[in-house]
Amino acid sequence: MTIDHSDVTSMSRKVLEHHMGAFAAGVDEVLADYTDESVVITSKGAIRGLAELRLFFQGFIDSAAPAFWDAYVLESKVCDGEYAFITWNAKPFVPFATDTFLIRDGKILMHTYASVVVS
Repeated sequence: MTIDHSDVTSMSRKVLEHHMGAFAAGVDEVLADYTDESVVITSKGAIRGLAELRLFFQGFIDSAAPAFWDAYVLESKVCDGEYAFITWNAKPFVPFATDTFLIRDGKILMHTYASVVVS
């Protein structure tokens, strides 16, 4: 059975859109897009599995000022097959950020994150 590239892209787009909206619902909703085999790679290292991802995302949510969420702007979004890429900002807190995702079978398997943060 051949899987249609556009179907895979559509699934990746659906998972990405859920991920971007999940932060408003809390860490459990964010984690719904990941598995225990998932990894998030940042400049500080790799975060692996649901337990570590829970700490990472809860820390992100807890450290964001309420004004951060109002300032969030999605600059670009590209989905191609199992891959998704976004750039965004939340000025003045985060003038630039980028995330790349490998999405397979409705879950984020690998996610990279990099940003410029103003403190």
